[in-house]
Amino acid sequence: MTTGPGRPRRGEHELLPVTGGVPRADPHFTGREAALERIHDFLDSRPGARFLISGGHGVGKSRIAAEYAYRYSREYDLIWWIPAATDIETHRAYLRLAEHIGLPVSYEHLPRTVQSVRRELSERADLGSWLLVFDDVVDVEALAAEYFPHSGGHVIVTSRHHRWLPRGQGRQRFDGQVVPRLTTAESLSLLRRICPERLGPPGDGERLAELLEHLPLALSQVGAFLRESAMPTGDFLELFEERYDAMLWQMGADDDHTAPLRVAWSIQAEHILEGADERERETGRTALELVRLCAFFAPLPLSRGLFHRTDDAVLDRALEYMGRYDLAFFDDRNNAFQLHELCQSVVRDSLTMAERVHHRNLAHLVLADNAPEGPTDPAHRAAYLSLYTHVKASQAWTSRDPRVRATVLNVVDFLTEVGNYTDATSLLGQAVNVWLDDPSMLLHARLRRNKIRRIHGEYVTALEEARSIHAEQVEREGPDSDETLEALRAVAISLSGLARFQEAGQLFRDILGQRRERHSAADRRTLEAAHDYGQALQEQGRFEEALAIDQSTLAGRRALLGPDDVQTLRTGLSLGLNLILLGRLDEAREQLTECMERFDTAAEPDSPHALQGMLFLSVAHRRLGDPERALELSTRALVRYRRKHPSTVRQVLYCRVIRMVSLARTGSLDEALREVDDLMPPLDERYPAEHPFPAAARLSMGIVLRAAGRHTEALKRDQEGLERLLRIYGPGSFSTLPAALNVATDLYHLGRFREAGDLEAMTEADCRHRLPADHPILLTARRNHLVSRHAGGEDVSEEWDRLRAEFAERFGGEHPGTVSMSSFTRQDCDVFPVAPL
Repeated sequence: MTTGPGRPRRGEHELLPVTGGVPRADPHFTGREAALERIHDFLDSRPGARFLISGGHGVGKSRIAAEYAYRYSREYDLIWWIPAATDIETHRAYLRLAEHIGLPVSYEHLPRTVQSVRRELSERADLGSWLLVFDDVVDVEALAAEYFPHSGGHVIVTSRHHRWLPRGQGRQRFDGQVVPRLTTAESLSLLRRICPERLGPPGDGERLAELLEHLPLALSQVGAFLRESAMPTGDFLELFEERYDAMLWQMGADDDHTAPLRVAWSIQAEHILEGADERERETGRTALELVRLCAFFAPLPLSRGLFHRTDDAVLDRALEYMGRYDLAFFDDRNNAFQLHELCQSVVRDSLTMAERVHHRNLAHLVLADNAPEGPTDPAHRAAYLSLYTHVKASQAWTSRDPRVRATVLNVVDFLTEVGNYTDATSLLGQAVNVWLDDPSMLLHARLRRNKIRRIHGEYVTALEEARSIHAEQVEREGPDSDETLEALRAVAISLSGLARFQEAGQLFRDILGQRRERHSAADRRTLEAAHDYGQALQEQGRFEEALAIDQSTLAGRRALLGPDDVQTLRTGLSLGLNLILLGRLDEAREQLTECMERFDTAAEPDSPHALQGMLFLSVAHRRLGDPERALELSTRALVRYRRKHPSTVRQVLYCRVIRMVSLARTGSLDEALREVDDLMPPLDERYPAEHPFPAAARLSMGIVLRAAGRHTEALKRDQEGLERLLRIYGPGSFSTLPAALNVATDLYHLGRFREAGDLEAMTEADCRHRLPADHPILLTARRNHLVSRHAGGEDVSEEWDRLRAEFAERFGGEHPGTVSMSSFTRQDCDVFPVAPL
């Protein structure tokens, strides 16, 4: 065995490496010396090398990898075990690794965390030498592309698939070995380690090893059974052969590699029920029931706490029994145990149909009993990530129990909250197909699926579906039930997404009225309806009314849910936005800053609501004359959005439009202009012409184009935006005021002073009618109109000086808007897109 120059060896007294998640060392590990030596020879002198251990079920691939990790642990600073049968398991292991190496963890976008860990392992020298073990991989090539660090360290992969040389991986970087079953000598050695007293008669060991097909998993379990039971080895062999022959005759020509384990398990299960005394029989029955129950969970470590309703003493005896009979792997460090996936399959297959239904249902109830309250609470995300794995493995959606179905919906809420819409939709599809016997649960599943459609911007489809759901619910329960109102809410939200704000607002108002009649003002459902109605008023430009509703709703949600609850913070953000739109910028900044601080401490800072709040705060800073801080915030939000979504989804488009204006304000015109060119196609593709966001985006583009001196193009964009907003909101509405002022500015720069002045005079009058005297839009209207009048030859010096004093009082003497009034210069009207994404 070579040692090579590749890595330093640790001395006897040096600290051992961190070994995250590596299974407990197997005290009965036998043989495999050639495999271990080959792995070591290949990895030893090759930084960045990868090795694949492949082979069939139960041949000991994972045990070989774990033995390697322990045997050569002194050659590494970090060893991390990554279960890789599913992306869920792999992501969980990467989350733990990210925490260990000091990286921020994002449940909202798990692949982002994976990429961060890959980069750190490749680039950080302080992490030292490391070994990653990816266990039970289904697709080696896909795993390599998505999860392997790009360089440095070593990787071992275990997989049942023999295509061990992925494309794009040179042989100098990737080697592998198909692991055979044990030799006769290795099988006998293993049996002698486990049950030396039961191999006395000559030939029994060889015969047993041959019958078990030299499968390490079967040898370990049968060896433990013989050691603990009173059944003579010869009797076991005769019974085994009899049942094995019967099974083969029953299966015909089919080759079943699980046959030895299936026969052995049938004998063990019977013996467990025939203990020497009543206490042993009772413990055996409990252990047997626990094994059968655990066969329906995912093949992952199961925390002892999962079975907290079982008496501790009874559970202790059952787990000790399972340990003696080698029915599970135990992790004493984490107080957990795990059944081998092949054993789970064998146990399930041994049950009658009625028994399968019974134990699967028990597994479902255990999951429901362990589901934390509040699936969207960041404190419960690790628990729900694990819960989802077991819900999927056990097919919990097939349960008829309302508690289990509610747990499935909670898992969907968790997946939706963290942005895993694909898995949420898949789970909902299963539920919708199965829950036809429960109209209430079916309704909630369909409404959640409708929500995901809206998240993806499929508002036309969502509206059609929501109306269908509502009509069915009215027919079933009448128009006033809580669940009918939930369906009507989905209709209203879809209408808002299609910019049909008047219709949506009326529905939200009706829902709020009915909620108040059915429940108290402090009820969660009433507060939700009030929040919805406040947003509807905001979308209609009725900001004073929206602010009053939000203030009341925020107080109610703080009292009911607490100040750090996500729903409370959502209302806080809406209140902050209303303050921006009403021109109360200092108050808005204070309100939004408080919300963001609470998101940082009580929720994920990368959650969709937190990122939206970051954008609102960016706009507040920009209007308060701090474009650098505005650009910093909007850039940070965009980076995080892009880690979750492509550049053309609605959330990212929204962020890009807001950031584009800050780029222009800070002098980064080239990048801002590139955004102008790139944004138009996806905006018009993803939004209907009647939606206000593409209109507001055109006005933002006008600001950038004016900053570049491209006034003709700016006029075109601003006129398009104004025309669209007039169709949506009507003349004189709040949202049309900044659009009209910016059109006037374009006309002014093109030398069309009279047209500019006439439009400004009309718009200033509308502003005075709609806005308070110190509102920024009204102040901008007055300022720009004075500039136009000055250009027309009027003497407006006294009015200009008075207005400059008002600017200084309103914004401060150092605000760019105040400073720029040293001469007759115009000011753009900052535009904010008030509309659902």
